[in-house]
Amino acid sequence: MTQHIPPHALSLFDLLARTWDLGTEIRDLRFNVVGSTVAVTLADGALAFLQVADAEGPETRMRSELETGRMTIRPREKPLPLPARSQEPVAAVATGLCPVAQQGFAFVHHDGAEIWRATARGQVLRIARAGEGRVTALSALPDKRGLVVARGARMDIMSPETGITLVSTGLEHAVTRIAVSADAQRIACWGEGQLTVLNTADLACLARIAAEGRVIRLRWSPEGRWIVGGCADKALLLVDVAKGQVDRIVDFPAPVTAVAFSSKANAMIASGAFRVVGWHLPDLPFGPHEGVSVETGKPGLTLVETVAVHPLRDLCAVGYANGLVTICQIGRREEMMLREGRGDAVTALAWSPDGAHLAIGTAAGAASIATFPKTMFK
Repeated sequence: MTQHIPPHALSLFDLLARTWDLGTEIRDLRFNVVGSTVAVTLADGALAFLQVADAEGPETRMRSELETGRMTIRPREKPLPLPARSQEPVAAVATGLCPVAQQGFAFVHHDGAEIWRATARGQVLRIARAGEGRVTALSALPDKRGLVVARGARMDIMSPETGITLVSTGLEHAVTRIAVSADAQRIACWGEGQLTVLNTADLACLARIAAEGRVIRLRWSPEGRWIVGGCADKALLLVDVAKGQVDRIVDFPAPVTAVAFSSKANAMIASGAFRVVGWHLPDLPFGPHEGVSVETGKPGLTLVETVAVHPLRDLCAVGYANGLVTICQIGRREEMMLREGRGDAVTALAWSPDGAHLAIGTAAGAASIATFPKTMFK
């Protein structure tokens, strides 16, 4: 007797996303400024480049059924183009990469001493040596204004095109994390339990604050009042810049690897717990003030590994330790499952600048770009 085996039912993720197996754990991924390319940093320091343009985007495959009016999406018919990839490890994984100019990226070479650039098509080239000593942190200013480079306690702003140092200063502590404010007027530099705030124009010191912890991610709030750090020691660092005061929210179940601010939802959210953790702005939980918590998504038994805030809507993407990815409206319990949990932890999430695409990276080396039809979020 022949047993009939029904065809595999495609999930929403199968229909919306393109996925490439890069074979190595993904540590970070970033869209360039114009949203045309996703640059992926692998655990061995190799870089891969995924093109966002899609000849078979979801909207080209959508059909309306005549009888019911229901919209359907047909499966893809063509194989995916292979991503561009560096032939060997080139990037220092600890410092990551950052978008620069309109289409490119900047990163620290794996030797730790040189600053390199990558084009949107994956060509990599050296900009310059960054002086004496290893580069310990890297960020970028908007509109080609410069690369912010830390070499221990030395801070430089360099031209992203020529590598010429535009302005320099020395700090009283080494720097391992850098964050540029939303208006690009201030630079936060953290390291060795100290936080220094610099004026971007001349790198003059505006504030120096003791800020203990093992900071993984450093972020400014949109209005510039707060600097928040996700910490490896299972805590959230809060700095009220104007007051020069610091507090820590401790006892997270896991390291807080992602912190994000949503201007649309007027809230801050973070990973490291069994649900998305968050509070309303402008007041965060500080000292005796408990703040107003924001409940986003549903609590569960799996840790939230990372979060990413939509650039235009009050939405966030949530990546879990079991590979699950959901889309949530910040402040609401309802959530949409995008990617089923497949056992490979989600290590990186990033939205495109226009919010039409979500890039996803996993510990198993799967890199995906999910593209949402314009009618998806109303």
